[in-house]
Amino acid sequence: MNQILTCLALPVPDSLRRGHFPSPHDGPPHLPPAIRRAMSEAQLVFVPPVLVLTCPSPVVRPDTGVNGMDMGTWGGMALKDLPPAELARWVADPDFAPPGGQNRAAHLAHMQAWLAALPVSPTRLCVLADTTVIRAIVVAALGGNGTMLSRLDIAPLSHTRLTRHARWRVAVVGAPLH
Repeated sequence: MNQILTCLALPVPDSLRRGHFPSPHDGPPHLPPAIRRAMSEAQLVFVPPVLVLTCPSPVVRPDTGVNGMDMGTWGGMALKDLPPAELARWVADPDFAPPGGQNRAAHLAHMQAWLAALPVSPTRLCVLADTTVIRAIVVAALGGNGTMLSRLDIAPLSHTRLTRHARWRVAVVGAPLH
């Protein structure tokens, strides 16, 4: 039996539009009709807990595993207010973590474990997540490392599809939602 995991990239958070790292206190994003339609094709949908109230459906399962990367004390801060040397190091070094936060290598390891733990049934799974989570899911499926996370672009409001036969394979990456 083949399994399909459709990853739906959430819209850009308002905080990021303002030049701030997302904060755990940000409210849920608005889910456009294209995301709701794509969700309806799944038998089980994993969402960050913040989205549970906006996705009332018996097939929706809140899952902290699909939360974005923990930015520690940088969460909610403006990029311009961060020490330039630390920000440059965060961009260049997958092992660098913001104070109290998570580095990209740890985030990738977390997503590898999440992907490996997905149930083998039902056959049509879906995850709603921010682009950093979906990027980590794809790199994890390919057996990549933390450095590869910065080499893949996933656009907001796009879909990515993985299939599982004996192991996960990447079928579609970053296709626009229609």
